[in-house]
Amino acid sequence: MFAMTSFPTQFLRSTNLLRQNSMKKPTVYLDTSIISAFWFEGADVPMLARRLHTREWWDLERRNFEIWTSSFAEAELRSGTFPRQSECQRMVRRLRYLPPTARVSDLAEEIARLGIVPAKEEMDASHLAIATIHEIDFLLTWNYAHLANPVVQAGLIKLCESADLVAPLMVSPESIPQVRFGQSIRREK
Repeated sequence: MFAMTSFPTQFLRSTNLLRQNSMKKPTVYLDTSIISAFWFEGADVPMLARRLHTREWWDLERRNFEIWTSSFAEAELRSGTFPRQSECQRMVRRLRYLPPTARVSDLAEEIARLGIVPAKEEMDASHLAIATIHEIDFLLTWNYAHLANPVVQAGLIKLCESADLVAPLMVSPESIPQVRFGQSIRREK
């Protein structure tokens, strides 16, 4: 018998086998801010706290989830120059990537068109779209301005309801449900 991970995810989703497998781990999409926070170096106290929370989640909770990212995150980490950039790029390349599709592109355009995220924040719209199209449970981010906030969450939920999609829950390492605290990490969709 083949392990679940040996089948392409797209095939499993299209045959609804992923939803039927109650032993499947909840899925998490990591955006760029999580990887950047993990490797942050500096004296900025709020960023140091984010690094601490990110590393704590990575060390203690990551194993409870199926982790995904995308070429959008890799592209963001390649742009510009910043401390520990090579470590960020190595980390993102070790993760599994969700494939960008025409549906992802169309949804990202609609997210921007509706103003769910500002039109100039194309990558944020792409993160939302790819996590939504691939039925990810949680989008893990430190980006409160354009992703993890109630206004964006409500806007994405409204769009998803009209398109027969399910929005991921946008959370930070501080707010994602944690097994070690006895919280359920399973989502009802």
